[in-house]
Amino acid sequence: MVKMTREEYLENVKNIMIYKNPYGRYHQQNFNTYASYGEMTPINSDIINDMPNGQIVLSEEVYQFLLAIKEVTNETSQEFPFLLYGKEVGNNQIEFDEYKYSSYDRRSTEAVFNQDMINNLQNKINNNLNNGLVVCHGHSHPAIGNFHQNFSLGDFTSYMEMNESNPVFKNRQIELTGCLVTSTGDMNFVFYDNANKNFYRFTDVVVKDKDNNYIPVNCYGLRQNEQFDNGNAIR
Repeated sequence: MVKMTREEYLENVKNIMIYKNPYGRYHQQNFNTYASYGEMTPINSDIINDMPNGQIVLSEEVYQFLLAIKEVTNETSQEFPFLLYGKEVGNNQIEFDEYKYSSYDRRSTEAVFNQDMINNLQNKINNNLNNGLVVCHGHSHPAIGNFHQNFSLGDFTSYMEMNESNPVFKNRQIELTGCLVTSTGDMNFVFYDNANKNFYRFTDVVVKDKDNNYIPVNCYGLRQNEQFDNGNAIR
């Protein structure tokens, strides 16, 4: 099998967003308008396909960690990389209860996994093949520029490349998702489906508290204002 180049992955992402999305012409216009941005070209989060019946469930510890990611990102104006680990607990329902981060290079404004995180991920993979593990490859965006609330073309390309190039993810021995924590605290989760070659976003993100109540978390600019009674949303 011939290994694809980064440029080929970039083009594949563009083609998916243009030809396999109901708002493809708007994505095409976006790619044309911001072509000079290269991998920093924004992906319009409002017109990403929604994951059918998708839900992300965060433990209280993971949620507090992601809030801390937002704070350090805003304080330093730097992207911050992290990993989340969890399991699929229902159809398209993923629960994350563990996180991993390491010190980062303060000379760089981009989120780059260091060797400690790479080793941690590899150990997790080696010890959890075919047992339902879900890995989340995440990072944050500081409030820089006009599009910091959105994923970039480079973000989507990295998710696709990591998925397609690693046989563990490609063969779904372990599932892979992506996450962007924005400067306002939105927690945006995305999934690249390598079977039908498409991207999906999760618009239902909740925290499970100690009493097993599900409390909504803001994502994709959506203000989750549901009221909850015994863990069930009342709209």
